[in-house]
Amino acid sequence: MHMQNLAVTATLIPVLLLAGCGTDAGVAAAAPAAQKATRTTTVDEAVGSDDPVLNAYYGYRVALDVMMRSGGAKTKQLEPVMTPAMFQAISAQAKYFRTRKLRNTGTTKVLWAKRTLASNGVMVSACYDTSAARTVNVRGRGVLPNTTPTRWLDQMRILNQQGRWVVDGGTTTPSAC
Repeated sequence: MHMQNLAVTATLIPVLLLAGCGTDAGVAAAAPAAQKATRTTTVDEAVGSDDPVLNAYYGYRVALDVMMRSGGAKTKQLEPVMTPAMFQAISAQAKYFRTRKLRNTGTTKVLWAKRTLASNGVMVSACYDTSAARTVNVRGRGVLPNTTPTRWLDQMRILNQQGRWVVDGGTTTPSAC
């Protein structure tokens, strides 16, 4: 039970560190959000559409997956796909996974993703399923409660920085999307 509490805490770190990037409802689970989101395995191959904004989101999801599957050891691929503030928050999550010897296994499937305009910029809304993914400890045992939702809705801000679209933060909430 103690390890489950640690894993739940790990899911909160990225959102908690993104000051002003969401509400308490959006803090629900960043770890499932960090699992593989696309059919590709590298950031450079993370092209899911002809839309560069959506591709920025897919690249972000792949970079997070690489970090989570490595147990927080691989973070280099994160910098080009997110803002510095987001990178700092996700780096803290990577450190948490390294110190707790947690990692992700399996895959997450994006069911749909779409771009919308909001008062604070361009947003990507995406629904994904984590039923085939798990966060495990060093022994390979799952650390999240069986009651953890498997469908999630991302609402991520995408910014154009120096001619490149990057993720700036947002919220992830459980949803029947």
